[in-house]
Amino acid sequence: MEEYFDEERGWEGEIADGELDGGEESVENPQEVLCECLEKFSTPDYIMEPGIFTQLKRYFQAGGNPETVIELLSHNYSAVAQMANLLAEWLILGGVKVTDVQAMVENHLKEMIVKTFDPKKADTIFTEEGELISDAGYQGEITSISTAAQQIEVFSRVLKTAISGFLQNSDDWQNNIQECAKMVCHGQHTYVYSQVLLQVLSHEPKGGATMKRLSQEITKCAQLNHHDVTPITMALNGAAKYPQACQALTSMLSRNTLNPADITVLYRNYNSPEPPPIDLVRTPQFLELLVDSLFKPGIKLNPEHKYKYIHLLAYASSVFETSGKKGQNKSLNKEELKSTVQAIEKVHSICNLNKGSSELVADLTTLYHCIRFPVVSVGVVRWVESTVMEPSYFKLCTEHTPIHLALLDELEMRKMLLDRMVNLLSRGCVVPVVKYIKQCWLRGDTDISLIRYFVTEVLETIAPPYTPEFVQLFLPMVENDEITGTMRGDGENDTVSEFIVYCKANYTVL
Repeated sequence: MEEYFDEERGWEGEIADGELDGGEESVENPQEVLCECLEKFSTPDYIMEPGIFTQLKRYFQAGGNPETVIELLSHNYSAVAQMANLLAEWLILGGVKVTDVQAMVENHLKEMIVKTFDPKKADTIFTEEGELISDAGYQGEITSISTAAQQIEVFSRVLKTAISGFLQNSDDWQNNIQECAKMVCHGQHTYVYSQVLLQVLSHEPKGGATMKRLSQEITKCAQLNHHDVTPITMALNGAAKYPQACQALTSMLSRNTLNPADITVLYRNYNSPEPPPIDLVRTPQFLELLVDSLFKPGIKLNPEHKYKYIHLLAYASSVFETSGKKGQNKSLNKEELKSTVQAIEKVHSICNLNKGSSELVADLTTLYHCIRFPVVSVGVVRWVESTVMEPSYFKLCTEHTPIHLALLDELEMRKMLLDRMVNLLSRGCVVPVVKYIKQCWLRGDTDISLIRYFVTEVLETIAPPYTPEFVQLFLPMVENDEITGTMRGDGENDTVSEFIVYCKANYTVL
């Protein structure tokens, strides 16, 4: 990520001059509009100006006469640019090199610009008179972050464009995040403003989870660039209401290191009758530190405190809040906490012993059983990554397929099985396959990313018309925001929206 940030600048980047006043269109006097437009149409070569279509629209909406505008534009058409192009073509036909002609034109333009440039007028354009390219809808063309960061209106539009790009282009989400982070991390003020905005959007029922993920990824990018954004993160997630938990988390996140004393504080707080919100321990940086401490080879934990690490990781990954009846507080669902703790303990004991491949064969059954817990799968991947990245691993490995890589194959096996199901569906076995996947979704024992993967593949495979039974089975999954929220665009051109609109229009949905 380093190439996307200026480490020497930090939060201190220079900020260039800003933006013009934009905003919503005000009600205009038709007569004033006509006079203003006619004055512009009377200037030489106004038909070549970029804003010609905007002015024509204003002119006609104000009741302007088409004949008048045609006469003015044609009468004042001097064709200066076209004559310059024609002269350049003649020079080339006369034997002058293309590069020489291009240099002549560019040098002449440079001389004219220097000769007529008025700094005061230029400053006025960017501070008072309006119609910066952002106001005209070209915020995607603004490449100078310093310029955009100076004015809140301009920065807001550029940020909106970056977020829209992230939402609409899921295939290239990593590059989109990097570009967005580059802009957001320009300075402290842009970072705080953007994160507050994303925090508000994360509470929206539609797309809120995606905004939260984007916020977390931007935080990660800032940390990789050696910015300590922990105080900002803790201020936004409401940790201040829980001073003990807040102080313990802040201490560890600022140092990027766990310690038994702060872990004990968190463990005690989350086992109290009124624990802090789960989101505090779901901070990605904290979860990564926990996973590393429990699954990365070579890290030794004090046996007296090890269970606290395991409990906090299991709590963060398995406990969730459930909405109570109207007027009642939310309650915590801890049904999977005990089994998640047991799975982490079993796999931790295997990973921590640094066993050889031959010794791991006896533990494969346990590993395959436990990786059905998503948090354990993450830990196994981290363990495998650290193990096989050792320079000596493949020198000492004698198996045709190393055990560690076979474990990764098992994780990938689930998607392969879904591919087979989609293939069965495309061959006519539709209702049984969709019914089975829907049951997996309703039971809640299948990772939501796998359900999303299945829905995506099916939507790319099918085409109308559909049977009513298929619609009744498949539509609820497509409409579920947790499954398809990140797959939808602003309009109705994505496959999710198209399917929903078609079904609503042609079928009676129960």
